[in-house]
Amino acid sequence: MSETYVTMKIREAMAQAQGSRAQAQRILMAWALADEQLMRGLCKPFLKGITGAAIERAYRGGPAVPAMAPAAAPSGATSRRAPAPQRLTQAQLDAIVARMGGTRLANQPPILNGAPPPKSEGTVKQAASVKALAAAFHRKKF
Repeated sequence: MSETYVTMKIREAMAQAQGSRAQAQRILMAWALADEQLMRGLCKPFLKGITGAAIERAYRGGPAVPAMAPAAAPSGATSRRAPAPQRLTQAQLDAIVARMGGTRLANQPPILNGAPPPKSEGTVKQAASVKALAAAFHRKKF
């Protein structure tokens, strides 16, 4: 697993690809899949990053090894897919809200943060005040 072996294979792939880096990469990847010594030599400088990424994915609950293509499941094995999200019916929603000590009526406006809805007579006066402030700041200054 010497570095000279890996370097030699890289140069051989580049020569075979006749200057095309993409083609040389494909050739080297194919060789690495068949040659364990070449694979180890190519991966050795990146092993710390590869293992760190695998541990991070496992810690977050993602797949331990990213799959390039779905593999065929062995016979008798079941696929571990996350269940589809379920939608709650109106009756279920009403039961949940009732347990929380409230009532849910579809025709009522939502109450945000427990505050009551604004009174309509106060909003007209407030709107006039905001417009006056905006007009004062909008005047041209010399």
